Amino acid sequence: MAMTPTAADVSENVSAPARRSIPWKHSPLIVGTISTGDGLSHLIEAPQGIDLVEVRLDLLLSNGVAPKVIQQALAQRSVPALLTLRTRDEGGAFNWRSRQRVLFFMAFIRFVDAVDLELTNLPRLARVLRAVRLSKRDLIVSSHSLRRKLTPLRLRRLLNQFRKTRASLYKIVGLARHRRDLRALAEPLLTHSHMRLAIMASGPLATSSRLSLPALGSRLVYVHLDGATAPGQPSHEDTYSFPQLRPVFSPK
Repeated sequence: MAMTPTAADVSENVSAPARRSIPWKHSPLIVGTISTGDGLSHLIEAPQGIDLVEVRLDLLLSNGVAPKVIQQALAQRSVPALLTLRTRDEGGAFNWRSRQRVLFFMAFIRFVDAVDLELTNLPRLARVLRAVRLSKRDLIVSSHSLRRKLTPLRLRRLLNQFRKTRASLYKIVGLARHRRDLRALAEPLLTHSHMRLAIMASGPLATSSRLSLPALGSRLVYVHLDGATAPGQPSHEDTYSFPQLRPVFSPK
């Protein structure tokens, strides 16, 4: 049963680590996600080839990991860390109250090098955005459309919205049931190559998007280090032979 975290559970006695630089110009960066207590060990010794570890705070807390334990692992990390705290609408584990979510963001910003904020939630996270700027942390602005495909018109509007907020990278996740959906997601990588975009699909073509879109310029590849945090997300240990790729690119 998911715990209900509160800001009172966060320790003020754990020292934050020195900030690490994220090599955004390298493409694609491999992002390893962690969501369990066992996965925290990857912060201290990341698998070879992992450029950035995403700390899914919402999933860690829902799996019963104490905030202080997460802080302690972050304090000992040897790899850049990305803080992500999603609501259920974004594919997360909690329906956070706005104040509760803000307080957790504020408590953990000093332990990480980058923060992922959802575009639609930016007005409610203005305090968090200011803290990210003041602490000179990097920012990823994300947009998730997990149940509705992104048409070319919706994508153009989304790119225009992104331009209003300065960020190190912009991330788009859109539903892709058919190849035409995947082609629509790929289009901004070709027409807006001047922007740092990471684009991937949810749905039947989720895995396919992670294998194909980086070749067109998508800047991030997400893999899990301890358990998939999204359908179709591969493990960092996954390998594919050519015969195995057919069902990935042509799902039933």
